[in-house]
Amino acid sequence: MCRPSPSPTLAAVAREGGLELALETLPEGGAVVRVDGELDLATAPELEDLLARVNLGERVVIDLSPCTFLDSSAVRVLITTIRDAGERGGAVSLVAPDPGVARVLEIASVDTMATVHPTLDAAL
Repeated sequence: MCRPSPSPTLAAVAREGGLELALETLPEGGAVVRVDGELDLATAPELEDLLARVNLGERVVIDLSPCTFLDSSAVRVLITTIRDAGERGGAVSLVAPDPGVARVLEIASVDTMATVHPTLDAAL
């Protein structure tokens, strides 16, 4: 599948404590949520708020490529989103090329709940 068009619909951008979030709608339906910065107890609620605006009945890609850190509060948000999407007939996939972030997802068994891709192109 192709990457989103060069000018995808940008639905939301948030910045909180060094965290930047962006929500892009895909032309064929679904969304890409980009996470740039650290996801921790202070910033995970920002991701949770943004994901509450996403149609979880469609395909959602959470791009953690520029994410530098995530803790258990961020993992909770990801697991909740994956479960909610499954209940609504949607699917969540993750992009996690950073070995540290990928390891956290593996330790928490998130990689057994959603597909984890090394690149955004692979996820799309």
